[in-house]
Amino acid sequence: MTNEFRGPELMPNDDELTRELRAMYAAPTGDAYWGLLEHRITARLELAEADEWWSVPEVWLRVGMIAAGFAVIVAGSLLLRTQTQMARAEYETVIDPSTIDAPVLAARERLAEQATVRILTGH
Repeated sequence: MTNEFRGPELMPNDDELTRELRAMYAAPTGDAYWGLLEHRITARLELAEADEWWSVPEVWLRVGMIAAGFAVIVAGSLLLRTQTQMARAEYETVIDPSTIDAPVLAARERLAEQATVRILTGH
């Protein structure tokens, strides 16, 4: 068997290698390098056009904000509607227990499942 496949045992001490690698990959010293780097970055940012691929056109921004507003309104109205229906069903159940029907029981089961999911997910 040859020694070429024995790996780290062939290098008795890699402190010298570590020192050389640290010297090669060390951050530059002196403020000149960092000042030049900052200047290059800011110059590149100043040259960037408004219509670059990563920017959002102003028209899309307005449309997106309007769509988000509508989504919030719809979600809020659905939440209020559901809460109102549940409150009404609970009130009717307290007033007359014979009014418990399948949709009310299904809604109660759904609420119990949602509560379990909230407990498990922490939301």
